[in-house]
Amino acid sequence: MAALQPLPPASQTMVDDLGARSFEAEQRGDMALSESLLLQAWAAIPEPRLSYDPAPSLAVDITAFYRDLGNIEQSHAWLAVAREGYGPGPNPHTEFLAATVHYRAGEKDQAFEIFDALYRQYKKRPFQGSAPEYLAFYLALRPMR
Repeated sequence: MAALQPLPPASQTMVDDLGARSFEAEQRGDMALSESLLLQAWAAIPEPRLSYDPAPSLAVDITAFYRDLGNIEQSHAWLAVAREGYGPGPNPHTEFLAATVHYRAGEKDQAFEIFDALYRQYKKRPFQGSAPEYLAFYLALRPMR
């Protein structure tokens, strides 16, 4: 991955403000407003977006937002953006996110394969701080494969 450029200060302030407001809206349960603010934050990053510092992490946040909403189509689309932002090649953080997207989408075989690759390399470390259901799912299937 090439070095990322910092955003111009005015853009950074806008992205930070929109992100904070999105988080607050999500905490209040206003998912439509939260989504709108996240997408506005994305749009506030100049093209080519993935060359700027906050873009890959914002793509991860948007992917997780759609995953948590159960919006499978959007979570997969944004996962591709997140992977591109953290590429080339697999990144443990985005691969764990990918596994959770597949898991939530009911794509258990794909989720297992990614979790398995991560577990073989890092053991339980990628699962730390995440919902316990992911590790439980993986460990329950591991002896069967």
